[in-house]
Amino acid sequence: MKPSNLLIAIAAGAASALLFVGLVVQSGSAVTLALAAPIPIFIASLGWGSVAGFLAAVVSAGLVAAISGLVSGGVLLFAAMSLPAAIAGHLAGLARPVAEDGPAERGPGPVGERPQLMWFPVERILFAIAAMAALACIGLGWYFGYDVAALKPEIVDTLRESGNAGQIDDAEFEAIATLLLSLIPLVQPAVLTLVLGLGLYLAAWLTRISDRLPRPKDDLPTALHLPPAALFVFAAGLAASFVSGPVEQIALVACGAFGMAFTLVGLGQLHARTRGRSNRGLLLFVSYAAIMILSFPLFVFTCLGIYDTIKRMRPASPA
Repeated sequence: MKPSNLLIAIAAGAASALLFVGLVVQSGSAVTLALAAPIPIFIASLGWGSVAGFLAAVVSAGLVAAISGLVSGGVLLFAAMSLPAAIAGHLAGLARPVAEDGPAERGPGPVGERPQLMWFPVERILFAIAAMAALACIGLGWYFGYDVAALKPEIVDTLRESGNAGQIDDAEFEAIATLLLSLIPLVQPAVLTLVLGLGLYLAAWLTRISDRLPRPKDDLPTALHLPPAALFVFAAGLAASFVSGPVEQIALVACGAFGMAFTLVGLGQLHARTRGRSNRGLLLFVSYAAIMILSFPLFVFTCLGIYDTIKRMRPASPA
């Protein structure tokens, strides 16, 4: 490994740790910065190689543990963001010659140019991100001892202190706490999938500006799909969510992660289908504004992403 790549990896790991450490020490204003923690890892992996990305992931976790004095903080960053970012960055850099069994096809240009390469498909990268988000949430839930019965009284006490206890009775606090706890296994992996997906996109954009990204630019609206396996995982999660106990929690985690992945595919379809329309800007603005204000339209794009996956599973009709 070149010394310059080593320095880049250490710097990326330190940047990621500094972005995330505020969340570990319970600084409420640091949540937004913590969501950007995977981006330096992505940049190191995309621009300076997979080894730099994995080294940056280890450095970031070690620094968080050292700064905060909490090993659990380093574990949280490593499992939830640093390692998935390093793996996704590695996958984005994988490529092979188009022709494997014969002379490699070459693109236009003088002889001696590198052969045309087939890069790791975007749909498989998105699948990997959703799977890693789900596994990270399940693993961290086990590591930190996620227990609904133990957490419910703490949430009720917090709601009492923050709310107007004179107007809301204990039964309503209990109902709100139950609702929040039921949403955590669904929302947490969905947010993590979104954070990792957007982080990879932003890191690729920044790395391409510096002319260090070897991968050509993907046309995301047309390339953003999911393989059929994602549909089977999502369907199995929905079916298992009706079973009570830990199985339900794990199933909801899978539904949250892959549900967000399908939502991203649906949004990609929106961008692809509105191309060439004179009112495209207005349609995109209204769609994203509705998502930000109401949240419910996300379900529409989730269904659109699922439909896209089912449609691609059908055999092509003969010409």
